[in-house]
Amino acid sequence: MQESQDQATDEYARALGDAQTRLAQKEAELRKAAENHASEAEQLRCQVEQESRDTHQVEANALREQLAQLEKSVEQEMALNMELQQRQTEQEKLLAQRDDVSSQLQEVNRANSRLLEQ
Repeated sequence: MQESQDQATDEYARALGDAQTRLAQKEAELRKAAENHASEAEQLRCQVEQESRDTHQVEANALREQLAQLEKSVEQEMALNMELQQRQTEQEKLLAQRDDVSSQLQEVNRANSRLLEQ
């Protein structure tokens, strides 16, 4: 009887040892899976951050290009305004010269008329 109890105790001890071994293996697998999950989550987080930086960089580059085009347009407008101002000044000079010539012509015509009357 003692022998069968010892034998049963040994079997339970072996079964308990086997169960503990399997449990330890499952715990190790679970730790490994958790580590892999954490590693993959970190990789995804880094990838999302990089994509976000890339997107921001693309947007920033587009804004820089738009700003450069706007600055170029402003410079062109300023140059055209200067040219317009120069042409207006030249036109005013020519109109003043025309008025002077017209006045001189009128004086010459009056002088000619007086000479003809004499």
